[in-house]
Amino acid sequence: MPKKPSKYGIKIWMMCDCATKYMMNAKVYLVKENNTVARGLARDVICTLVQPISGQGGGGRNVTTDNFFTSVDHANQLKNKKIDTCWDNEAKQKRNSTRVQACQASDENSSIFGFTKDLTLVSYVPKKNKSVVFLSTLHHNSAICSDSGKPEIIEFYNKTKGAVDMLDQTCARYTVQRATCRWTMVMFYGMINIAVVNALVIYAHNKRKDQPEK
Repeated sequence: MPKKPSKYGIKIWMMCDCATKYMMNAKVYLVKENNTVARGLARDVICTLVQPISGQGGGGRNVTTDNFFTSVDHANQLKNKKIDTCWDNEAKQKRNSTRVQACQASDENSSIFGFTKDLTLVSYVPKKNKSVVFLSTLHHNSAICSDSGKPEIIEFYNKTKGAVDMLDQTCARYTVQRATCRWTMVMFYGMINIAVVNALVIYAHNKRKDQPEK
């Protein structure tokens, strides 16, 4: 993966809590499963990862992902599981160059919204000749943040993204990794790194609960 800081290695899809970076679920990318190349990879990955939080009473859960998982079908599937979503749709919009050019021609800091019963789509122009598109099932209006001038969907996305990247950074900073050519050992070291971070999150949470309120 030439655009990633770590270009080679074993890819693991993960779902992490945005506040604590606690890793809740993970799935190793195997390319083939049962000697069959995976089809509908994005759907299979996201449906697998959200199982621990699916169908919890009253909803109240949100999943924030990048454009690889962005799909109206995926959003509707998660909505049925009582999970809201906020998606970065920037790459997918390039499929329709006419609409992209129309959005890019808009004024800077302008927004165009589209609504259905459960979905909200917004195209925002941060600077001239550039537009970004976001899809959300959590937001249902055209609210704009007074401080930044950006739609609330984008502000929410910026606040809740990056949990997996932060977990990776923490694991890399305090890694137990040792040089090895055995992929089984690579996985073992990675599991220890994640387990240590998760244990620290649980310890810090319990420590805060034990402290008396001031």
